[in-house]
Amino acid sequence: MEDNGVPVEGSAPHGDLKEPWGAGRGAIIWVSAALFVLFTLITLLNSAYHHTRRHRAEARYAEGVKLAGTGRNQDAAEDFRAALVYEHDDLKYRFALAKALVSMGRWDEAGTHLLELQQVDPTNGPINQMLARLAVRAGRYGEAIDDYNRAIYGYWPEDAEAKRIAARLELIGVLDKEGRQKQVLAELLALAGEVPDNDLAMRRKVGEMLLSHHSPQHAAETYRGILATHPRDGASERGLGEAEFELGDFRAARNAFRAAARRGPPDPALSQRIALTDDILDLDPTLVPLSVSQRYQRAVQLLRRALASASACTVVPEELSDAAQKILSTRPRRMWEDDTATALTLTLQLWNLRQSACVQRPAADLALAAVMTRIAKQ
Repeated sequence: MEDNGVPVEGSAPHGDLKEPWGAGRGAIIWVSAALFVLFTLITLLNSAYHHTRRHRAEARYAEGVKLAGTGRNQDAAEDFRAALVYEHDDLKYRFALAKALVSMGRWDEAGTHLLELQQVDPTNGPINQMLARLAVRAGRYGEAIDDYNRAIYGYWPEDAEAKRIAARLELIGVLDKEGRQKQVLAELLALAGEVPDNDLAMRRKVGEMLLSHHSPQHAAETYRGILATHPRDGASERGLGEAEFELGDFRAARNAFRAAARRGPPDPALSQRIALTDDILDLDPTLVPLSVSQRYQRAVQLLRRALASASACTVVPEELSDAAQKILSTRPRRMWEDDTATALTLTLQLWNLRQSACVQRPAADLALAAVMTRIAKQ
């Protein structure tokens, strides 16, 4: 109770209540400020520490790159290791170390680093490509094929299009070595669709590879695609000629060869291809339009060359030889389709004899061989 403003005994004045709270609040503010300063100082020191480590790592990495560029891979590897000591989780440093180890022939150690990298970044193109190469070297072709596919469809930090094409070419080489021709053809067709129009050299290479892998139809399509964008490319005209030749379209082949000859300087080999197609077109009795007489005359010429080719490497049975000589020595007053068919039947028998009996074959009559292959397919 108060009386005339006089505090009751045992109660504290208002000023005495405020003073301890004010002092406590000041202490809290002071401690908070001190903690903030301490935290800031620790952050700055920590940042400076990491910055120093990063700077040292980059310096060692840069030195390693320089050494690797001069072939000093062992010294480079030491610098890359030092960089990893400073920055253990840096993928760039670990990949550089793996490349240096590969260059030194330390395959297993390189593979260990690359597998760690693959776990962290499974879609990385360069990492998967290098793992694929190591797998090829170890003979693990199935594993290599998987890694190459991951590389082809993975992420490439720079020059992605060219790097994917290069990886696919390496994959084709592995598939070829394994004898997986259907997969080779599939990859070549995929490659044909990936090569940009302005990469003329690579487009030509794809055409050549399709030809060498017995796919003249796809090769012809590839060369026609090139000529659609580069109509005066003589190399592609020549490639188209070879593809048409393999397909048995000798007129189209000759036209392409002649176009190629017009594009560049004289080429004896190209002139020989033109002469060969001329010979084939003059010899083939199945071409249209030809009269009955023309077909018969060609069939007789074909028979004469087949008899000579077979006789050059084996003994022709008397019955077969006599039948051929009878046709060659007589000329009917009027030619019929049956006469042509008889001559062609004998020609096929002689050709089959040559193919089976002549183990050590002399140089083939190329025009005869091409025409006989064409006739056999009909």
